[in-house]
Amino acid sequence: MEITCVQMDVLLSFYIEGELSDSLKTKVEEHLKECSVCRAKLNIISSLFTDVKKKLCPEEDEVYSTNIHSSHQYRFFKKNLSAYVDNELPEEDNVKIRKYTIGNKKARKELEDTYRVKRIMHDSFRKTMSESKPDFIKKVMKHVDNENELGFNPLISVAFAFVMTVILISAIVIYVLSL
Repeated sequence: MEITCVQMDVLLSFYIEGELSDSLKTKVEEHLKECSVCRAKLNIISSLFTDVKKKLCPEEDEVYSTNIHSSHQYRFFKKNLSAYVDNELPEEDNVKIRKYTIGNKKARKELEDTYRVKRIMHDSFRKTMSESKPDFIKKVMKHVDNENELGFNPLISVAFAFVMTVILISAIVIYVLSL
């Protein structure tokens, strides 16, 4: 099956970004060899793509902004950064991210910033929990005592207290993450 020029209009940006499967990439390259119009479109789009990246990310290395496949590596880095910081990636992906951060100043800075944010969130969560825990427990216990006076089953009271605790902790986590 041959690729048409109309299909190439859609596929060119994916080709530049390195996001096509090997078989589709081969078909696109075959079409580019035969079609001068699509080759010209590719050159125009590639230069626009490079110019936009230079304007948006002027601090990046020249290699990053001109290499077609670097954007794919950067997207992989961004997509897996959180999992990398939390040690949730397979070793093969960890190695890819380490190699990428070694050669890219911006990636190193993002990694350092991510670790810094994680540490701040963790410290803030611990501080919030330690500060709110005694008061919250007193309120829950007072609430449980009041319900027991009304004749509630103690198991229901404990279950209610547990649910309230989970809701409060969830609210604290959501608040901390929104900072």
